[in-house]
Amino acid sequence: MSISKKRALTAGVMMATAMAVTFTACKKDDDNPPAARTTTYDLKGVGADANTVNGVVTLSENSDSSINLSLKLNKSTKDAQQAIYLIGGTAAAPLTDTLYANAGADVKGTGAAMTINIFKNVKTIKINTATGQKDTAFRYADVLKYAAYMKVLTGEKKDTLAIGLVGKK
Repeated sequence: MSISKKRALTAGVMMATAMAVTFTACKKDDDNPPAARTTTYDLKGVGADANTVNGVVTLSENSDSSINLSLKLNKSTKDAQQAIYLIGGTAAAPLTDTLYANAGADVKGTGAAMTINIFKNVKTIKINTATGQKDTAFRYADVLKYAAYMKVLTGEKKDTLAIGLVGKK
């Protein structure tokens, strides 16, 4: 009879240990949320500035899985309109898809570096295609898969200030 009491005691201790591990592993309040992801893309000048980074596009993910896309220009011409376009494809092989277009009326140069929010807290965007507008998922992973480029034009002559890939490299 003493052998079965020992086995019962051992089985009870093993069961208690297993339950403690199970309850500890199933803790719901995670103190370490996943780190926010961020990716940057350099926009370079043209001509004599072809090797100069004139702007940086930053893609960042929010905790609710929405994204922010911002443009930091390293320089701008004071009071000149800054036209900004985010277009599908590449500069060498553009598509007709336009993800973002700002003809410049509301973005004026400061004469110094400046930051422009392209998208803030978005999960979907409207893409202008040859057949009309369509809603498209635009979360962090979607942006990384999408081949596009950003072009920044400045002044009345619409000189190219900065251009570069955004998304799929």
